[in-house]
Amino acid sequence: MAHFDRGAVGEDAFLMQIGTLSGNPVAAAAGLATLEILRRPGAYEQIHATGRELMSTLSQLLREAGIAAQVIGEPPLFDVVFAAEKVTDYRGMLHNDMTMVRRFNALLRERGIMKGEQKYYVSLAHTPDDVRFTRDAWASALKALTA
Repeated sequence: MAHFDRGAVGEDAFLMQIGTLSGNPVAAAAGLATLEILRRPGAYEQIHATGRELMSTLSQLLREAGIAAQVIGEPPLFDVVFAAEKVTDYRGMLHNDMTMVRRFNALLRERGIMKGEQKYYVSLAHTPDDVRFTRDAWASALKALTA
């Protein structure tokens, strides 16, 4: 760690370290508070259960819509890939139809799902009502995609 301290190692051995929220005391406090919540009994089980439900729901809706796609990842962190070929590695991701991804994500944002261009992040804050809201938004967005 001394290499990040110019005064300790001098200019020649100094390494610049920058990053989002690096050294930010508010971010550090939020991180510690999050770890305390995650230590509660059942926290990880709940996150995984919610994620599994969301993943299976999205997979079912895609099948019902007749869209060549697959849901990949783990229950706390997953995404949909619009490709017919099974994705098992980075090369498989190259077949992802990015036009479809962008359309689907834009349709979801119009329906109140604030998702970036990649990945769904599941948290303890997600309730059964949130899961139902997400299911309905997916169903509506998929209907618009196939119209």
